[in-house]
Amino acid sequence: MQQVLEALANRIRDLRTKRGFSQEAFADHCGLHRTAMSLLERGRRAPTLRTLLILSWGLKVPLAELVQGVDSGMKSSPRSRTRGKLKGKSL
Repeated sequence: MQQVLEALANRIRDLRTKRGFSQEAFADHCGLHRTAMSLLERGRRAPTLRTLLILSWGLKVPLAELVQGVDSGMKSSPRSRTRGKLKGKSL
């Protein structure tokens, strides 16, 4: 999961800088706290769906474009790592 968070962080940072925003200005533009933006861009915090939608709006890209390719570096599926840990609950 950390690989995905880091890939997403890089994607957000790349899109933000291509649009000429500083991290602080972009956080303000989106209505997010600058610390939250920093944590997201360093892969230290997993964004909620709401936050992803806010970021895609702020970057003027569809949500699918924002997350495009962030899972390509995963070595195994997230489901295979959780199997057996949920004690009989199916995913």
